[in-house]
Amino acid sequence: MSAGSLCIPRIPLTLAMFVLFAGLMTVGSPVQAQPGGPGEIFNPLGPMPEPPENPLTDSKALLGKFLFWEEQLSHDNSISCGTCHGPEVGGSDPRADDPRSVHPGFDGVFGTPDDISGSIGVVLQQCSGALMDDGVFYPQRQVTSRKSQPMIAAGYHPTLFWDGRAGPEFIDPETGQVLIPVGGALEAQAVAPIVSMVEMGCDTLGWDSVRQKLISVTPMALATDLPDDIVDALLLFGDYPSLFENAFGDTEITAARIAFAIASYERILIPDRTPFDLFNEGIADALTDTQQQGMLLFIDNCLPCHSTPALGDGLFRNIGVRPIFEDEGHFVVTGDPADMGHFKTPSLRNVGLRAPYFHNGGKADLDEVLAFYNGGGDFEPNDPLMEPMGLSNMDLSLIKDFILNGLTDSRAEFGLPPFDHPTMQPFFVRGDSNDDNAVDISDAIHALQFLFTGGEVICEDATDFNDDGALDIADPIALLARLFAGAGPLPLPSDISFGPDPTADLLACLR
Repeated sequence: MSAGSLCIPRIPLTLAMFVLFAGLMTVGSPVQAQPGGPGEIFNPLGPMPEPPENPLTDSKALLGKFLFWEEQLSHDNSISCGTCHGPEVGGSDPRADDPRSVHPGFDGVFGTPDDISGSIGVVLQQCSGALMDDGVFYPQRQVTSRKSQPMIAAGYHPTLFWDGRAGPEFIDPETGQVLIPVGGALEAQAVAPIVSMVEMGCDTLGWDSVRQKLISVTPMALATDLPDDIVDALLLFGDYPSLFENAFGDTEITAARIAFAIASYERILIPDRTPFDLFNEGIADALTDTQQQGMLLFIDNCLPCHSTPALGDGLFRNIGVRPIFEDEGHFVVTGDPADMGHFKTPSLRNVGLRAPYFHNGGKADLDEVLAFYNGGGDFEPNDPLMEPMGLSNMDLSLIKDFILNGLTDSRAEFGLPPFDHPTMQPFFVRGDSNDDNAVDISDAIHALQFLFTGGEVICEDATDFNDDGALDIADPIALLARLFAGAGPLPLPSDISFGPDPTADLLACLR
């Protein structure tokens, strides 16, 4: 339902009830799976598929964890894979509510109905650091034109990205050689953001620059609160060449090995301890009575697109979120006009953590998503499966309870192993002392109140207007000079950008 397709012709409720209650009548027994029918969702999620060309090993998964959370892979040391795919938000982007996470959409104009909630990347710039004008975001950070898909449980699908451009074939981006003919979608998607001018920047130097950076930096130098496995590995290996040697047998760093490692890490992130999974194992009270009722309604209405144990079939459908001309979807991969406006159905596991929803972030919460499906979509033509459901508000609330609470793995929500990870540097805007997402005279007033009347600031780095590592009268003076005296931009991340503090100091940012 998040961003995908909770599609619709219904299996008769009587059949769904028979399948469910046949299992419930046996105390302590899970519902029995019926191949090809509603019982398929009751099969265990199982291990994530892995291609024989990249067998899962602990050493590769550990290296992949480093690389997945390594902000130094980006051109300005501010973005990692984990920046846009946080476990606590179901593997999606935790910054979706930031006002800067807006892409203007098809019309190129901000503030119109086709705006997209995307993922914030880097300022477009040459590898020399010279800024480039992209005609949309300059000189601010770019934003992707689609909301980031959840990476948790992504490996259960044969193709990835909303349009399916990753996989199942993985081609070495450096040699052009096919390394994985089938089952390489995770590997294919892992390399794309690293050399994207929007997401991490500076692909003009390609993989040689990535390689040199990994050779020269101290792993996880920009992260804090490191998990024990990363701390132990740093003590044992200390640098990336040694980590690559541990994973692959020698110190060579290649794009393919980076892809293999990140994909290996993603394959251990299996969200299979939800209340629904526990219920399926025979723990009858793992789901509340209302959640079980919601599950029945889910079975009756949502299975055509969510019948697999991953609760998402990974196929492509036009569900009528927006007119097809605004985003061509799967068509850009296949060239088939029948695929125009088709997008991949994601897994619904941890969907309650992933607002906003759909490929454009067009629905703010699950209530809006359920209302959308209940009405049969917004635009024509739609997938033939889309039709009004005609459910009552009570029915919708029951389905919401099931998918919001019954499908959330608490380990992902609270960052517990295997979903534990480093703490990334907090993002802020220098000058936004009062945390209202704007830089103006009220910030100078707020800073003065903090300095002289005992006020509080949420982010000291934001209040350090001149970036000298101290909070004093020079800071509001610097901001006022910027606002009224023609002074240049504040030090990065400035009022024209945002990100982590590029300067090492003792100041803290609490959000």
